[in-house]
Amino acid sequence: MPEVSEDPDAFAVEPSPSGRLLCGGCAPRDACRLGVEIAEARDDTVRFEVVCPPFWHGGPGVAHGGWTAAVFDDALNVVALRIEPRLVTKSLTVRYLRPVPVGRPVDVLARIERHTGRRWDVSAEMTLAGTALATARAELRTRRPHHFARHEAWLARRSPSPNGPHAES
Repeated sequence: MPEVSEDPDAFAVEPSPSGRLLCGGCAPRDACRLGVEIAEARDDTVRFEVVCPPFWHGGPGVAHGGWTAAVFDDALNVVALRIEPRLVTKSLTVRYLRPVPVGRPVDVLARIERHTGRRWDVSAEMTLAGTALATARAELRTRRPHHFARHEAWLARRSPSPNGPHAES
């Protein structure tokens, strides 16, 4: 389990020792477990080379849809994290157009569509040899102060429940 800082809101995605922008789960290994690698970066656009690892298959030779959604969430955040290191995903919509092959390189092109105040609208397309496999749109938000501290306080107020580890409210 990752260490929880005394000040959880001090968390910001910073480049790893090799210079990669990785999520908190992948940064300690300095490698993306989803198979996402930045291939080219411009001001408001980033192209990624992505290979679905075999353990993410959802059917014979095809990627699990959850893997595809996770790749988009990562790519859509990275394109904006290069400018603003304190982002969270507010919404993510994925359109699945064709099965994504396991073990074959695909391209993901992510771009910032619009940035106003705390709101970032971003989009991406996943392609294989120029054919669209899936598209995504997301709304990201720059975190407010105490975002993670409020979450930790909310979680601490949850009492154990017979229906699961935490009661709903």
